Amino acid sequence: MLQAGSRLTASQAPTAALCPARHSTARRPFSASPVPPQQHRHASAAAAATAHRRQLLGAPLLLPFVAGRGRAVVMAAAADSHDLLIVGPGVLGSFMGTLWKQQYPTATVTAQTNTESNHERLRKMGLQPVTREAAPAGKQYPYVLFAAPPSGSDDYPAAVRAATRQWDGSGSFVFTSSMSVCATEDGSEVSENCPLVPQGKAAGTDKLLGAEAATLEAGGNVLRLVGLYHAARGPHTFFIKMGEVARYSGYVVNMLHYEDAARIAMAVLAGDGSEGGSGFRGQVFVGADGAPLTFQEMVDACFASGLFSGSVKFTGTPDATPGGKGKVVNNAATRAKLGGWSPKYPSFQQFFKDGGKDYYNSSGLF
Repeated sequence: MLQAGSRLTASQAPTAALCPARHSTARRPFSASPVPPQQHRHASAAAAATAHRRQLLGAPLLLPFVAGRGRAVVMAAAADSHDLLIVGPGVLGSFMGTLWKQQYPTATVTAQTNTESNHERLRKMGLQPVTREAAPAGKQYPYVLFAAPPSGSDDYPAAVRAATRQWDGSGSFVFTSSMSVCATEDGSEVSENCPLVPQGKAAGTDKLLGAEAATLEAGGNVLRLVGLYHAARGPHTFFIKMGEVARYSGYVVNMLHYEDAARIAMAVLAGDGSEGGSGFRGQVFVGADGAPLTFQEMVDACFASGLFSGSVKFTGTPDATPGGKGKVVNNAATRAKLGGWSPKYPSFQQFFKDGGKDYYNSSGLF
């Protein structure tokens, strides 16, 4: 049971927690042992064949390195590979990695982190963890998911730009952004083409918009997510812990379970619904469960489930507290583009009404 009790002022209430987002280093030179002359000939023939195949596929030419011939180094996966790199394998990213392994059993899923603190858990999930510093220089992957939060990097757009260089240009690249970049806060409906927060208005949205620009420039895809949650994580736990919150009880929020956030990220990455299964390039998607609710309805659902105790009092008004009235997110276009995607958990309220059970509180790994 979570208990309520302490007070929170308007200035202390983090609006960013309602729309979570989702290492830039110089590449190290590759060293190779001397290669016998006959291997030079085999490598050159293989390089030409690989180049021809990649031209037919419309992918960039990524020739393998042959010792003594040129300085540029790229280690690319096989043309039919589903190997995946996850930059930021946290709550969302690591679960998506397990889904990817289920879908593509022969694929290698590399989980790139800043530290080794979660490596044991990642191995138990079937992923291959590596720190950013220990990552193989020049290695590229056909599929890349960037799901690291801005807090993990001093220069977020640069970190995303560095990750795009780890993509070999085939497959797909997906950056998990946030609907907090949408400027609407009057309670009206928004979609994939919402008006954006002007550059310079807020440092947080500046980082996200810069990272989105880096992604789209590289031909990757942007997935804007709404407020993410599972039974023990999300804005609901924050409100219940604080007890009194200087926010408007009628503020409209949009939610998506972490499992469903991983599922929709995988759908974009795998190109579900794309023409001929060719995948997506340079597009913006939105992840939401389509069941917006107010702050008051959120905490009411939690207490009605019997999983939480205490109470929450919202003391703000729509005109006197940050955030205005919120927004209603409609992602019908995204769902259609992904071949009729729909969430496993249709709403925040239904999730808790059904007992609040999910992967995160049943796997023993979180």
